Amino acid sequence: MDTEVSDVKYISFGEYRSLLAEADPKYVPYDVNKQYGLLFDIITKRYKENNEERSQVLLKQLRRYAPVSLTAELTGLNDADMEALVLLIKAAMIMDEIFYLQVWYSNPVLREWLKEHADVSQLDSLKSCLDENEAFLTTADSAIKLLPEATKPITGWKGVQYRVAFPMIKPSGANFYPPDMDKMAQSSKLGLFAYNHIFDGTHLSAGSTCDLYSIAYSQEYHSFLTRASDLLHKAGDLVSSPSLKRLLHSKADAFLSNDYYDSDIAWMELDSMLDVTIGPYETYEDSLFGYKIDYHTKLQSDPPD
Repeated sequence: MDTEVSDVKYISFGEYRSLLAEADPKYVPYDVNKQYGLLFDIITKRYKENNEERSQVLLKQLRRYAPVSLTAELTGLNDADMEALVLLIKAAMIMDEIFYLQVWYSNPVLREWLKEHADVSQLDSLKSCLDENEAFLTTADSAIKLLPEATKPITGWKGVQYRVAFPMIKPSGANFYPPDMDKMAQSSKLGLFAYNHIFDGTHLSAGSTCDLYSIAYSQEYHSFLTRASDLLHKAGDLVSSPSLKRLLHSKADAFLSNDYYDSDIAWMELDSMLDVTIGPYETYEDSLFGYKIDYHTKLQSDPPD
């Protein structure tokens, strides 16, 4: 998939230009004295423009979206249930973190980079929202959109080619498979692969003849799932509904064992005012095979009539 990259590093455009000018072997050998150099000219020009005016334009666009506060009817939940609900919301936030990783492997890195630079100016806090048709102030992403011919493949180059720091097309395999995996070439190797595993091709043992193998979700997301499991066990100790108690404890165990059978049965037999759906369920992000499930959470209150 030629719109993806296998590694992302966020650096200033000035540093990047210097590395190319010095013919650093770690970077694709684009000639900054030819068309590729125009990308840096575009970004330099953006630095000199009226940032206050650009900020006002972006603010006007953002104001088209009206903030809406959502509330929930929690009548019927006792104090212990409410305390458990707080723990479940914390667990849901951990599911969000896993989802970010599952959609695209560099999402967390990109988010942190944007946070670090958001306080530089008002423009920096807005520029990544709606300014998609202009060259960003500190990245070459949209500059490349203006000069697509500047990033043609370099003959003989075997390293990572810089396309864009953010994929112009959503990766069809999300982060469930190696970024360069071809569906037709690899489908015969996969067989009946597990829905709750990701595939990797980057950590091969010496002498290995296999270029693709699976990693269980419980292993890949262990640090996240350990925290989520602890929160669900604590919530399970608090709730008053026996069926919800069973669901939360079995789901907490499933996060670490990668075996979701008991927790799925508990979910189908749930009879509680507080309806909890948490963990890997949907396959929408895997448009390559439509098989891998992603993490999400739904917390629903069904108050008595």
